[in-house]
Amino acid sequence: MPGDHRGELVALVPQKALERAKTRLRSVLPREARMALSVAMLRHVLGVCRELEGVRSILLSAPPELRPIAEEFGVELLEGGVRGMRRDVTEASLGGPVSGRAALLFVSSDLPLLTVDDLRLLVNHWHSGADLVLAPDGRERGTNALLVNEPETFPFAFGEVLGAGSFHTHLGHAVGHDLRVAQVRTPGLMLDIDLPSDLADFLAQAPSSA
Repeated sequence: MPGDHRGELVALVPQKALERAKTRLRSVLPREARMALSVAMLRHVLGVCRELEGVRSILLSAPPELRPIAEEFGVELLEGGVRGMRRDVTEASLGGPVSGRAALLFVSSDLPLLTVDDLRLLVNHWHSGADLVLAPDGRERGTNALLVNEPETFPFAFGEVLGAGSFHTHLGHAVGHDLRVAQVRTPGLMLDIDLPSDLADFLAQAPSSA
């Protein structure tokens, strides 16, 4: 059942070890290019999170190799990125700046078209009383962003590649526990870069630098 609505918000961006990132793009990008793409998208997402008003702190769950990026953006590094996203997000929701006091905004690190207005949509739904705000990927399987009012009691399903996928698992839990749910779909939230077809979509949609 819904509890007290919280007034504080913490953002969390997870990033796995760069050498293990975006391996499903190996058919179109060499290792060095995949690592560079991962870093570029992470920097973009952190920059957007910094633009969002009302966020008490931003956490980067990532291996120590990414500490320089955390320091550059003035965010707190939580060592992770090795044991799986579900475990990293769950542990982050139970301690540190969250620790039973703040709502949690999860944002995937591979959203190259993300804008601060996309994140504002999630926050506005939360301010309007939603206990859970979900932003699915374009395939309606994964969860690219999530804002949950009581993260310490929420069973995160990130990394679920079989069955319904994390989006429908998150939605099903919320409905089954009478949580007030909102959903947000925008180009910036729906396009994550996992497959060669995602990369092609991004190149087709990305603003021209000419």
